[in-house]
Amino acid sequence: MHEALRTYLAVCFAMLVSACSGGHIAFMAPPQSDNFNLRAGILDMVANGLNANVALSGTVTTNGVSTPFTGSGTFMRPPGTNVSFDSTAAMSQLTTVAGTITAAGQTAPYSTSVTDYYASSDGAFLGEVSASEYDIAQTPIEFPSTVVGGSSGTLGTLSRYTDSTMSVSLGTAQLSYSVMAPVDPGSPIGVALTTEIFDTQNNLVETDVTNYTMTSSNVISLSGASAQNQSGTLTITVQ
Repeated sequence: MHEALRTYLAVCFAMLVSACSGGHIAFMAPPQSDNFNLRAGILDMVANGLNANVALSGTVTTNGVSTPFTGSGTFMRPPGTNVSFDSTAAMSQLTTVAGTITAAGQTAPYSTSVTDYYASSDGAFLGEVSASEYDIAQTPIEFPSTVVGGSSGTLGTLSRYTDSTMSVSLGTAQLSYSVMAPVDPGSPIGVALTTEIFDTQNNLVETDVTNYTMTSSNVISLSGASAQNQSGTLTITVQ
């Protein structure tokens, strides 16, 4: 899922590899008591969107050589729109990351996007679609209405396919969360949404973590994200 950011991070790696050769996360909840409503925060994010300026950094591995890179761009997630996904009334929300990266002395533009789908009825996560992957939740993934600092758990599993025909499997992705308690009473809390990506042989091939903050009014903001696979590492930091 979210989180959602797993697919666009993977595409980011592909673009970084191209640049070096010369050429599919988390949320945060709020404080007031010890309990926070993550589901309400997700619904608010889908309804109102989320945008941020971001810095990019990490490493990309080509021909066995690890090369550092830096860059900057924008994270854009406009309000969701009413659609149907897998015969279910849903809200679709497009996430686009666009900017430039510099690696091995070369600077290149990039732009990539992924669309997440949430049930219109309760905000359950239904799936995620990009140009190269079609992921669908094995059962709708419900976000907890009550979370507390220090809590964590597995949310659900996505089945990964090459496209909407779902005829060619790519494996699965498991979504989990962990909650960080607020620093001070009344301040936002943090929730890390982690996606572990497995191939068809159940080998872990990528781990992505997306971090958000959420206020006591259930307003979510992006804090950052990270991804790691055999192509390298990527860290996204809100500026």
